[in-house]
Amino acid sequence: MLTKIYQKYIPYSLRIIIYNAFLSKILYFIRNFKVLLKSKLSYFFWWFIPKTERNKAYAYMGKHGLTSYPFNHSLENQKISINVDFDSSLNLPYVIHNYKKLYFPNSFSNEKILKDYQSLIIEQDVHSSHRYVKSYDQLKGKTLLDIGSAEGIFALDTIEIVHQAYLFECESDWISALEATFSPWKEKVTIVKKYISDQTDESKITIDEYLKDKNKDNLFIKMDIEGAEQSAISGALNTLKTANNIHLAICTYHRKQDPVFISNLISSLGYKFEFTEGFIFWDRRLSKAVIRCYN
Repeated sequence: MLTKIYQKYIPYSLRIIIYNAFLSKILYFIRNFKVLLKSKLSYFFWWFIPKTERNKAYAYMGKHGLTSYPFNHSLENQKISINVDFDSSLNLPYVIHNYKKLYFPNSFSNEKILKDYQSLIIEQDVHSSHRYVKSYDQLKGKTLLDIGSAEGIFALDTIEIVHQAYLFECESDWISALEATFSPWKEKVTIVKKYISDQTDESKITIDEYLKDKNKDNLFIKMDIEGAEQSAISGALNTLKTANNIHLAICTYHRKQDPVFISNLISSLGYKFEFTEGFIFWDRRLSKAVIRCYN
C-alpha cells in the first residue's frame, strides 16, 4: 500500500534521486540484515566459533562486506589490470585472456566488460567455489558440452586440448561474440542456439536427443544455466546411464534445493561426486556452488 502511494505521488525522476542518495542503502541493509549480522558476529567472534567452511565465509564477509565470492584470493584478482580493446572489423569489444581474444557484445559498455571479466577471473580462480575443474588437464581429448556458455571463457581456456566443443547459448547478444572468439578453432567448435532441457521442441533440446547420432563416450559436461540444471540432467539420463568416461561440473547454487537434489540424482546413477570447497553467496544465502561428478 505504501509503495503504491509513494509511486503515485512522487515523480519518477525524484524517486531515482532519493534511491541513489540513501534509499538503496536502507533497502540493502533491510534485505540483508540477517546475513550482515551473522557475518559481523562471525568476524568479531571468530576465535570462539567452530572453524567450519560456512563460518569462514561469513567471517570473510564480516570483514570485507557481502560478496558472491567470499574467499581471500578474490582480493588479489580485484587488483588485476584489464584493458578493453575494440575490433573495428567486427565491431566488437574484446579483452586479451591468456593470450587469446575474448569478445563481448557491442552493446556492452567498457565498464560492464571490465566488471564482468573481473568476476569471471575471480569465479574461475583455483581457490574459488565456482571453479568448474581442479585442473584443465581433465579435458584433454574430451568432447566438451558447454551448456550455458555465455562469453565462453571456460571453453576458451580448454579449446586447445579438447577434441570437440559444443557451446549451448541462446542469448542473441552472445552469438556474434562467440563466433568471433572461436573463429581460430571453428573446425572443432559448434555453437548451438537451443536451451538444454528435459524436452525437445523448436527452442529446446535434451542432451539425449542432441547426442543420439554422436559418440557419447569421453564427455565433459559443464552446466551453468540459471536454475535449469535439474531439467537438463533429467533430459540426459540415457546418456549418463550408458556412456563411459563422463565428467560433469554442475552449478548448484541457483536454487536452494539443488545441492541435495542434484547430488542425490547423480549418486543414484552410480556417479562419484564432490562439491567444490567453500561457498558462494547468492540470493542472500550461502550455497555450495559446483558439484563435480564422474563415472
